[in-house]
Amino acid sequence: MSSKELPVINFGSFRKYPTSAQKQEYADDREVCRDCLSGVCCSTEGPIYLASFDIFRLAAFFDMSAAEFMLTFTQDRFDDEDSDEMRRPWIDDPDSSIVTYLRRRDSRSSSACIFLKYILDTDGAPRLICSVWPGRPLACRGFYFDGCKSRVTGELSALLAAGLEKIRDGEITASTTKRHLDSIDASSDKVTVAQSLAHAFWAELNRAANMDAANLEGGASYEMSDYQDSIDEKLNRLLSSKHLRFEEDYGPKPRDEQLHPYTAGRGFAGSAEYDRIMKIVRSRPSNGLFSPASFEYRAGVRTLIKGANHAGAFKTIPNREARAFLDGLPDSPLFPDHPMREARRVTARDINASVLKGFNHLIRFASRIVTVGEGIEDEPGRYETELLSMMAGLRTSSSSYISNNPYLEPVRSHIAEAVIRNLEARLAEAASFSEFFAEFKLLFRIKPLVPFLSGEVQNRVRRAGRSIAARLRTKERDINLGVDNPIEGRLAQGKRLDSRKAWTDWNQQALNMRYAAQARLEINLPAFYQRSLNTFEKIPFKQTYAASLREIICRLAESMSCFNTLKPGKHAGASRLILNWRRLSERMEDTGCDETDYEVLADIVFAVYRGLGLSYENDPRFGAIVWRLIDSQLPDGSWKTNPLSSDLPDLQAEYLTLMYRPTWKCIDALRS
Repeated sequence: MSSKELPVINFGSFRKYPTSAQKQEYADDREVCRDCLSGVCCSTEGPIYLASFDIFRLAAFFDMSAAEFMLTFTQDRFDDEDSDEMRRPWIDDPDSSIVTYLRRRDSRSSSACIFLKYILDTDGAPRLICSVWPGRPLACRGFYFDGCKSRVTGELSALLAAGLEKIRDGEITASTTKRHLDSIDASSDKVTVAQSLAHAFWAELNRAANMDAANLEGGASYEMSDYQDSIDEKLNRLLSSKHLRFEEDYGPKPRDEQLHPYTAGRGFAGSAEYDRIMKIVRSRPSNGLFSPASFEYRAGVRTLIKGANHAGAFKTIPNREARAFLDGLPDSPLFPDHPMREARRVTARDINASVLKGFNHLIRFASRIVTVGEGIEDEPGRYETELLSMMAGLRTSSSSYISNNPYLEPVRSHIAEAVIRNLEARLAEAASFSEFFAEFKLLFRIKPLVPFLSGEVQNRVRRAGRSIAARLRTKERDINLGVDNPIEGRLAQGKRLDSRKAWTDWNQQALNMRYAAQARLEINLPAFYQRSLNTFEKIPFKQTYAASLREIICRLAESMSCFNTLKPGKHAGASRLILNWRRLSERMEDTGCDETDYEVLADIVFAVYRGLGLSYENDPRFGAIVWRLIDSQLPDGSWKTNPLSSDLPDLQAEYLTLMYRPTWKCIDALRS
């Protein structure tokens, strides 16, 4: 390793919990908070809400008046957000218990809590704790690990647990953390989510490696009065609140951790810890240890950090086996006469190599889902369902190694059981046509896989299918199956056509009509396609909804091809739809609004080119798109999982969608 290269830290096996490596088994997740090493929730989860009772309790803990406590330890505004828009409604709502917010280490809402403290654990590893634990606010008392684990907080926490132990073992030092921090320009507008997460990680380890200095670092980095309402206004809110507790989460009757007794009396006020905290709030920062945490990260996964290991529930395709398969494929160009030099170089080996790398990424993601379990912030079973649908679609691949890859089989078997179990639970509660129709759509999508599942699971699928079919025949339809086209209606009434909801409804209608036909409901599918194409051809081209025009063509093509299960040319209206696609793509290209997002390009290849039977000979765009998809794949085999930090979604669940859906779409577009 040269002097300019940074050491890559191997963090050991994937941790489910942010606790020591020896404590990774818990019967109740709520116990994890007690053993957590990182304390990340105290510095990344945004402002700590304070209700009146919180202020009274903390004021008593510090042996202060409520007014003095609020002047010293609370603020109403923050620099890194529009506090007037985000925070004032909570404060000003007379039905809210929130009076103000706890002070942070600096003026940002997600900087470290002023009360966070570093200690050495019993084994010598640095650990973060709350230094005012007996008086902690209700928001902190209520923050079980089931909140932390389903967000990026839990991702960073688990990684930090490993990092803190490496500080203990001498593998990471203060100089190591500084070198890594210096290598990342957190102020750049080109920084990625991986760099953002790495910066947050190394900033926290830097504080832990300098824990004595961090515990004494001054927190008076900004003028408190600039971030506070007048004390009279705050006191009026405090003493006029209808509720003393967090009624938004708990209701007016105390329960759970609200009932933890207060046993500190006035003793804290005379302690050395009290003197330390009071010195912090009155002193200017001298080492800048807390300022590096200013880089925002709302979403991401720990495996973006170099050296972090993936969950290992399922084995990935070994490089040696992948090479053996690829060596048996022709290396002749697929588009030898293409006008683009890059496209002329694309071979079947290139395409299949990309697909196998994508497989390994999805296998690793499935391992994460299985390992983390309920620590995923979304509806139960969503990711398993979509992964199973993807794997079912692979059965239509022409290559047996792609369609029946042995390394995907354990994933399929495991998640199929979870998907069917969730489906049965939903069926037990379903009542409406739309609910049963949704389950029929799921069964239809996974149908190609069913013969390859265990006999017991196959029987459960058949029972569910019979139950759904019977209910669909007897239930009154409560969804639009081709009767009313929302865009057609707006067009007839002379209304604007840039209604996103109307286009979304039409897209869904196009897919639902095909599902309804497969369910043998009484519909006229050819007439629907004819009517939809008539409507499409009446719509004037405008850049404001050009993307919507392209999307409805994709959905109609997907519907006509029965989700790529019919041979091209066998579906009604295909040749007419192809003509409309060519006209639209030319208009979009001429007006400069041609698509650049490769996830959308993958959708076009899957739905239009493959679904309608187009090829390079029909349209040279095909070869160009294939090259772009291969070129945009990330080293780990995924697509779009490391966007710019400025493009991050707001929720961890939305980011997890990036972990599989773009890769799924690109694999579907590339596989033969």
